[in-house]
Amino acid sequence: MPQQGGDYFRTVRFGGFHKEDVMRYIEALEQRLHEQHLVQQARDGLLRESRQEQLRWMDAARLARRRSAAANQVQQELGAFERQLAAAQKMLAEIERENHFLREKIHVLEDGPIKEEPASVPLEQLTFKLFLDDLEDEEDEGEFGYLEI
Repeated sequence: MPQQGGDYFRTVRFGGFHKEDVMRYIEALEQRLHEQHLVQQARDGLLRESRQEQLRWMDAARLARRRSAAANQVQQELGAFERQLAAAQKMLAEIERENHFLREKIHVLEDGPIKEEPASVPLEQLTFKLFLDDLEDEEDEGEFGYLEI
């Protein structure tokens, strides 16, 4: 509220300043101070909210880190469990094969005398092979060999 020539206050005849100029100046200063106070309060509120948001973010980051560590530990334990499970399943398969074999053996023993299975090699070939084997044995015996009939 400067007056002409940059003066803030008009002077009065008997000395001093014009009262209305001084009052306007004081009111303007109070108004500016009040506005600055409101701006400062708004900034303080924003700062408070920003700090709270930062703390929430830090808590979330810590929680995520703990969850990640827990997930890694669970993943490692799951891997170990899967390895143990695979070994147990392999052992179970071996036991089941052995159990099946033993049940078959028991079944065969319970059925009585062993049944003769048909020869997988025809009898003619088998007799010829035995004949050839017998000839080889006679050659090994030399002059003391004998032939059984």
